[in-house]
Amino acid sequence: MRISNRSPFQRKGRTAYKVENKADETTVYIYDEISWYGVDAQAFVKDFNKITSGTINLRVNSPGGSVFDGTTIFNAIQQHPSKTIAHVDGLAASIASVIVMAADEVIMAENAFLMIHNPWSMVAGDADDFRKEADLLDKVQGTIAKTYMDKSGKEEKEVLAMMTDETWMTAQEAFDEGFVDAIGVGSKEKASATTFDLSIFDKVPDKLKKTDEDLTAREVERILRDAGCSNKQAKGIVSEGFEAEQRDVVAEDKSDLTAEEVQRDVVAETDGVEVLTDEQRDVAAPEEFGIEDPTAALLARAERIAPTACPEDAT
Repeated sequence: MRISNRSPFQRKGRTAYKVENKADETTVYIYDEISWYGVDAQAFVKDFNKITSGTINLRVNSPGGSVFDGTTIFNAIQQHPSKTIAHVDGLAASIASVIVMAADEVIMAENAFLMIHNPWSMVAGDADDFRKEADLLDKVQGTIAKTYMDKSGKEEKEVLAMMTDETWMTAQEAFDEGFVDAIGVGSKEKASATTFDLSIFDKVPDKLKKTDEDLTAREVERILRDAGCSNKQAKGIVSEGFEAEQRDVVAEDKSDLTAEEVQRDVVAETDGVEVLTDEQRDVAAPEEFGIEDPTAALLARAERIAPTACPEDAT
């Protein structure tokens, strides 16, 4: 059986799916993942089929999502009688890159990215279940490759190789490879591509990688709530964490100890791994122990505190 889990992209901030209808031109925003977590196929098709404008602009910034939802959206776009223009504003990855191929014209912002790769899924069961799923993935791979072939004019062997390699393309590269028809002006939406956690992919460009610096106090609170803390407990831990960071700086300035002395004298041994206590971290500078920024220090402190600060039955 196929496993459905929560969103793998861990959206940060506000994303959007909306339709702006006008008499002669309509704009549809797909600034979310493709699934019932974000852009739901059923809702999309229902909205899309109501559009009567002569031209439809699809504005896309999406990490992908459900293959079958994406295929449904692709077919709705391709079958619509209006002229359709897809604009890759920030990111068109995975099934989102397939969706934009359905448009009559694809324009990619010069600072955007497009990614193609082999489909994958999560299953649980016996050997027969896995064999069936592998056969299904092979078929899905073939249909997706055919879509890329039709758009780019490439041979199947070349397209399959690009998919297997998880190929990330800049606008110029996508244009040169035949996946888009034109390069548009730069878009502020490229930065919004980092609102998605893309760590499930193997070859994410550095510009799109989400780092600890992107995390806010509110996100840390969410992480703690997911770990079992109540809302009040999470807020308290985050608040204490920020105060502790300030103490770390003061302690560092006043201490005469070197990092080596701290490690030699006060580092505890736990299962063969060196672990610092709260008091030891207050003496040592965060960066001396692999923590390079305040947010990372807060996360490390929150991870230590959460198990003891939050009872298992917290709500």
